[in-house]
Amino acid sequence: MENFSWSIFITQAIVILILLILIVYLMRQKRIIRLEKRFEDFALLSIHDKEKSFFDGVAEFLWKVVHKVAKTLQKSVFLKKYAVRYEKHIKYEDKDSITGMDYIAIKVLVGLSFIVFNILTFMFQVMEMSLISFLISFLIGFFIPDIFIHLEYQKKRKRVEEDLLKAIIIMNNSFKSGRNIMQAVQIVKEELDGPISDEFKKIYLDMTYGLSIDVVFDRFYNRVKLEDAKYITSSLTLLNKTGGNIVKVFGTIEHSFFDKKKLKQEMQSLTAASIFVFRTLCFLPLFFIVAIYILNPSYFAPMFETGLGRMVLALIVLLYVLYILVIKKVLEVKI
Repeated sequence: MENFSWSIFITQAIVILILLILIVYLMRQKRIIRLEKRFEDFALLSIHDKEKSFFDGVAEFLWKVVHKVAKTLQKSVFLKKYAVRYEKHIKYEDKDSITGMDYIAIKVLVGLSFIVFNILTFMFQVMEMSLISFLISFLIGFFIPDIFIHLEYQKKRKRVEEDLLKAIIIMNNSFKSGRNIMQAVQIVKEELDGPISDEFKKIYLDMTYGLSIDVVFDRFYNRVKLEDAKYITSSLTLLNKTGGNIVKVFGTIEHSFFDKKKLKQEMQSLTAASIFVFRTLCFLPLFFIVAIYILNPSYFAPMFETGLGRMVLALIVLLYVLYILVIKKVLEVKI
């Protein structure tokens, strides 16, 4: 029975790992294709460059499936509202080809793939097939893409936070040379690159639609959820309602951001050793568990086979999670 349970675990782990690798690979292929489209106008293409590779064909086929599923899911009012939360992840270059419903379609397809995996394990008699197992498999697959979306979103937020000071400096210099705010935003989106350029392209697009400055930058804050963006939004809202010198306002914002960034870098230098110790202490228990299991596989058996052992295991996991949360909260320094 013990070997049977381990075969279930190993089989599921291998298939899930393969699916995760496939998802990561497809996301990287999407990024490569997007970069190729950006540089193809500046490249000398031969006749054979127009031929599609096998992976390009697979990626194109998968996107067609995603778009068809998204078109079907578009009929649901609930899913349309749910898809709105994913629109902030769409890049400016993809705004005409990708919608928030495409993200929902990807989540649904991944969930269905996990159900297929559940059926395959039943066919090989690795596990029992039931409605509950199908539901759990679908929910796991449905929410797994959110992990990658969240990681990509955090990476984007970090890049935007790092480059926001550059954008403010460019805008402030533009105001000093007599340009208006729309021209300043245009200069930022052309001079900078990366996520900050993508966000200012969206800001420029919103302004061309006739939205007010405070609404445009409020939408910018809702996309990136940064305190610095909120500070800019509040300053522009007050400036728009009460009037004032925009050069002085952005000069104050520039100095404030510069001092904050300098202080943040100093705090990171001071807390680097503590963070390293914290990460080491978080990793050590897992390392010892793996090492003990390799040396003596039956050492932890009582913790899984007895009721008292399961209670102790649950308590250990709870204390471990609380330890991580508490120490992380203590080391967190807000500026």
